[in-house]
Amino acid sequence: MIIRFMRSMMGRNGGDNPPRVVAETTYQGYTITATPREDPGGWRVSGQISMDRDGTTLTTTFVRADVHGSQEMAAEVTLEKARRLIDEQGPSLFNASH
Repeated sequence: MIIRFMRSMMGRNGGDNPPRVVAETTYQGYTITATPREDPGGWRVSGQISMDRDGTTLTTTFVRADVHGSQEMAAEVTLEKARRLIDEQGPSLFNASH
């Protein structure tokens, strides 16, 4: 169980299929993509934040410990968490030290 949790936190969804895009929006010039991951206890908050910089698309992926009963709720919370990350960290989200 701990190994499964650690894999999900590291972005592995337990299979070869990439997580499905459930919702996508733009916020302050960033693209937020919600890709909740199915876990035994529900749907885990997971997504990507992207932005274009000098003709290159930069992307960071995040997975949180939050688990929700529905994929739609997890997607909604993913979008909220991503907006908060953008507000708090802005372009530094894409620094190599993250």
